[in-house]
Amino acid sequence: MKPSSGVLLVEDDPALLDAMTRYLATVGFEVLTASDYQSAIAHLSSTRLHGVCVHLHLPNESGYELCERIREEPSLRFVPIMVTSERASPEDLARAEEAGANAFLQKPFSMQLVTQCLQMLILGGKESRPPIRRLRCA
Repeated sequence: MKPSSGVLLVEDDPALLDAMTRYLATVGFEVLTASDYQSAIAHLSSTRLHGVCVHLHLPNESGYELCERIREEPSLRFVPIMVTSERASPEDLARAEEAGANAFLQKPFSMQLVTQCLQMLILGGKESRPPIRRLRCA
């Protein structure tokens, strides 16, 4: 992983957010965190992001809405988005893809898998990012 790869983690479970933040920092990511839609939006314009990890079931606005908002920003159009959820039905995957996600990771997951998926998305470049149905992480 390149040093200083900025990743925004959006997760409403404080314990999971803390664990993900600590782990990703140890493998070289610069990590920004948010626990809801509004906090995430505030980070979008404040820094250069290389990737976003969004839990789909946030309080108030959903992770789907956050993905759509990210894709509306021209400067973020090609930033890879990995979504996480407890549910992983074909409908959930289709809705996430429609909202602009590049990868789907079903909970529970290992920190190593989160890292592997983010690295694959970030290092792959926008031209090589497959549709979400082809990059279903575990």
